[in-house]
Amino acid sequence: MSLDYEKPEENEPQITPEEFLRDQKSSIRKRAFWAIGIGAFIVAAHLVWLTLFSVTGLKPDFSVLFRSIFFILGLFAFAAGIWGIYYAKNLTIKDFIASPEAVEYLEQARHTKLYYTYILVGLLVVVYLVQMAADSGNGRDSEELPLSIELAGFVKPLFRQGEYWRILTGGALHGMILHLYFNAQALYGFGSSIEFLANRAHLAIVFVLAIIGGGFLSLVFMPETISIGASGGIMGLVGYLAIFGYRRKTQLPPDFLKSMLINVGFIAAFGVIAYQIVDNFAHLGGLLTGAIYGFVQIPRDSTENPRNVGTIANISGLIALGIFIATCIFSILLLLRLI
Repeated sequence: MSLDYEKPEENEPQITPEEFLRDQKSSIRKRAFWAIGIGAFIVAAHLVWLTLFSVTGLKPDFSVLFRSIFFILGLFAFAAGIWGIYYAKNLTIKDFIASPEAVEYLEQARHTKLYYTYILVGLLVVVYLVQMAADSGNGRDSEELPLSIELAGFVKPLFRQGEYWRILTGGALHGMILHLYFNAQALYGFGSSIEFLANRAHLAIVFVLAIIGGGFLSLVFMPETISIGASGGIMGLVGYLAIFGYRRKTQLPPDFLKSMLINVGFIAAFGVIAYQIVDNFAHLGGLLTGAIYGFVQIPRDSTENPRNVGTIANISGLIALGIFIATCIFSILLLLRLI
């Protein structure tokens, strides 16, 4: 989710609140119907594919569906479309009317530069490009674990044997292009929101702490598995923003907190359905880490500007960003051995 606020142009044609609400509802419904159509097509295609097994005499294995990221994404596109129709039906003009305090607060964010967000997203992309180069031509079967993940992923048994850096390098690697795409999109959306609403130092601190927090919870409850991806860190950003929305209701758009809670709900539901391919404990650990940091850091006094941070917080943010940059460089150096 990215926040931006722009003042209307003086000569821009004005519309009534009723017309604005009608246009918004129409736009949401259009996107919802597209999501339903695409989701239904993907789900139907998987069911047809599974039916062909029975036609050829093979016993269909329905558990295969829930190991397919495309099937799960199709289900969620369909569910998101249904939710979009319901949301549009119940939308009122009050959902768009921000308080004067919120307008002023968002206005202050207009000139914020998303330095840390771009750096973090860029690092994930670069590491994945090196991953692809490292895994290309290694002669492994498509069902085998890629060498890059064996070498730098969060392999829990090796972590316990002293390779403690894996808890961070695992957060820099991704399993496939879709995995990277969705994580990069989420990191950009939630990361830019933190830079707009709070301070970029908190973005870096929460992201790194949440990767570690999610990794430790995964280590406790899934001690023999291998985990990769920045999802734990991203869930930390969601947890932080949820607390921010709770503590700063009057300074934010009316539906901000509800939007954060819906995100948490959808991610949790996705994890339950896709439990065979999703590290839910890393998600939960990251979410709790970000929420705890938010409770400690975000001022209770609404007159205090959360964008103002001291020297210690700024230095801590730079250190956290430096840690992740060093993690990605170290991951790349490990992967270059395979090229």
